[in-house]
Amino acid sequence: MQTIDLPGGIDLVDEDGGPVLRLHGEVDQLVVAAYDATSSPARRSAVAVDLSAATFLDGPGLRLLVRATEATRRSGRVPELRRPSHTVQRMVEIAGVTRLFAAVL
Repeated sequence: MQTIDLPGGIDLVDEDGGPVLRLHGEVDQLVVAAYDATSSPARRSAVAVDLSAATFLDGPGLRLLVRATEATRRSGRVPELRRPSHTVQRMVEIAGVTRLFAAVL
């Protein structure tokens, strides 16, 4: 079986305040599919998304941000987007999901 080198990665880590989704590199459809395949369907909702090491998000990557933080929004909290690069911030703006997050620069 051949292993595919992915251009990025996704981790859900515990921090003070709750789970944080950390993205790094290019988060595309293959990276999101690998994350979904290896993570529990009952995973906890992220209270923040750390984008400081992400260089690119495609449509599935952007949908992951919204999906992974949906329960946090339903609980009345506003999830944070932490330290996105200019390029990633622009992708979030173009997708029209900026209003769903509190920005932490």
